[in-house]
Amino acid sequence: MSHEVVLERIYTIPFYPKLNSIPRTKRATRAMRMIREYLARHMKSDEILIAGEVNEFIYSRGMQKPPRRITILAKKSDDDVIEVFLADTALEGFDELGDIPAKVDKTEEFVDEDEFEDEDEE
Repeated sequence: MSHEVVLERIYTIPFYPKLNSIPRTKRATRAMRMIREYLARHMKSDEILIAGEVNEFIYSRGMQKPPRRITILAKKSDDDVIEVFLADTALEGFDELGDIPAKVDKTEEFVDEDEFEDEDEE
């Protein structure tokens, strides 16, 4: 039995507003179930293995306040088993290659160069 990856996709799964109608003490559990349902529908397989890092991310703020959305990397092998990982940890090496743009620091103020030139001329 070989485990060759046939299909690899990145999904962003939104949990809200569906989770607002679920009791607070069951929200993280329901979010895990929503991941399974989403992948079964989009990748056409019922065998889904979710990595521990995904579980820790969902429960990181507690059972009552799961994140509003999650970005995952899903890999489907040739024997119809789907493995799920966090997309952030799967793409760690891409920052060095320049494939993912660096985040812009929003705290820097925009400085208009024309204002400085006008002051120097006066």
